[in-house]
Formats: sequence, structure tokens, C-alpha cells
Amino acid sequence: MTFAAAEADRRIANVLQVGTITAVDGATGKARVKVGDLDLPPLNVAQFRAGGLSLWWMPTVGEQVLVACPSGDAALGIVLASIFAGNAPSADAGTPMIELAGGTMKINGTLELTGDVIAQGVSLVNHKHGGVTAGTDQTGAPI
Repeated sequence: MTFAAAEADRRIANVLQVGTITAVDGATGKARVKVGDLDLPPLNVAQFRAGGLSLWWMPTVGEQVLVACPSGDAALGIVLASIFAGNAPSADAGTPMIELAGGTMKINGTLELTGDVIAQGVSLVNHKHGGVTAGTDQTGAPI
């Protein structure tokens, strides 16, 4: 095999790679990934959306990810997506779920829902209050 053919084979084999996150820099939107024995340079992390509607997601150290390397060049790599490795938040594929791992989600803007919101068993639409009195008094907490 010629050097040119071997180089073409190597580049094609490196276009998509599975690796593990080793470091994350939220300020730059980059993460370091280890693929096999190779530590890649800091790579951009792709987002679902990054325009007027933006969704911000950064992977965590130890997370398994798919990396795309244009022309097989790891220095140009982009972290595309995570790969569940036995850590899916739900075994029910029919129920979408967001697992925040104890964290906080921030929504900048108005959130409009057509259904109910239930927080710790209390319905936003159907909850009752105790201690209701006429006038300017405050009601009790939701029951």
C-alpha cells in the first residue's frame, strides 16, 4: 500500500470516533476527549441550537461521546453527542426525561405550557390553599 493510500485509510477511519470526556471548559464551550490512548486537543462541543433559540449543554467528565473529525483530523474535531452507557435516566423509552443530576435549569424568557405542572406532588393547576380569608390576608401554602 502506498503512503497516500495508507494516509487516506487513516483519515477515513478517524472521521467518527467514540471517546470519553476528560476535561470541560464551559467558558470556551470546549472539552477534552480521550480516544483509546490518544488525548485530543480541546474540541468545540456541538449544541442543539446556538442562534436565537439556544440550548446549552456541556458534557461531564467521564461521559462517553461521539466525536466528528473533518477529513480525519482530530485537531478539527467536534464533540457531537453523548452515548448512553448504562446510565440512561429512564428505562421507559416512551417517556422523555431530563435528568439534571441535582442541578438547576434556567429558562430565560417566557415558558408557556398547555398542561399542568406538578412539583413535588403539588399541581400548579389544581392545588388548594389552606387559611383562606377575605381581605388583604395571605393564604396558607398549597396543600
